Amino acid sequence: MEATRLGFSILRLKALMVSERLTKPRARTEQAPVNIEWQRLLNEALTLEPGELTSYNRFYNYSLLNQLLLHSQGARGPVATYAKWQELGRQVQKGSKAKAILRPIFYKDTNDQGEEEQQVKGFKMVNCLFTASETEGDDLPEYEPPTWSKQRALGALAIAQVDFEEINGNIAGYSYDRNLAINPVAKYPFKTLHHELGHIILGHTSETGAEEYRRHRGLMEFQAESTAYLAMNELDTTDQFDAAESRAYIRGWLKDEEPEDAAIKQVFGATDKILKAGRQG
Repeated sequence: MEATRLGFSILRLKALMVSERLTKPRARTEQAPVNIEWQRLLNEALTLEPGELTSYNRFYNYSLLNQLLLHSQGARGPVATYAKWQELGRQVQKGSKAKAILRPIFYKDTNDQGEEEQQVKGFKMVNCLFTASETEGDDLPEYEPPTWSKQRALGALAIAQVDFEEINGNIAGYSYDRNLAINPVAKYPFKTLHHELGHIILGHTSETGAEEYRRHRGLMEFQAESTAYLAMNELDTTDQFDAAESRAYIRGWLKDEEPEDAAIKQVFGATDKILKAGRQG
């Protein structure tokens, strides 16, 4: 994707300081005074070379049928094979019972063109998956910068952190109403926290916002990830996420859409509110 199609010039971002246009408002958050450094960072996110989305493809995506099967066996949270957990530096706890999924049975056949290809002749139940809660490893203590407190922010914003129950380990986190959940094996949990806080503060998880999210998901994902991008830089915690990957996330969701001034100002407002809510002193 060409940067020139998505990029904002610094001059245009500076124009937000005097622009009071509010077209197609999609969030219900206070507008913060425009910060020159945040303008630069957002311009950076939209123009610098993006990275690869490696954090979102570490796990296998199981079919809906297999997800239902796993849920029926009590699986809650990310699942993976014994070998995959070892690859991720985790060990399945002794005595854990593997969950079953349906796996296809293949056989080789020759098609009409005389080429050999694999065909599915049926399925079989295989016990092969373990949940994250059934593993153990060298977990690092939860990260928190010296100037900002997660618990203080959650309390001030009236937001609750709940258990993560998605089976898909590629989902870093999710939010609904005034609740958020973080994948226990997310690669960058502190960044994900701010992404989900952004969704909530921007109004994406409210009753009316949820419907709007389905129609404008790309723009709203841009807003949430941009909020996290600004917050991580403001808190001097850039070692807690991959900035190039975050830029790829932003650009991937925007596609060819150009966010309006109102959407950008809402990002600044959400970032300001989240930072103030967790500041110490």
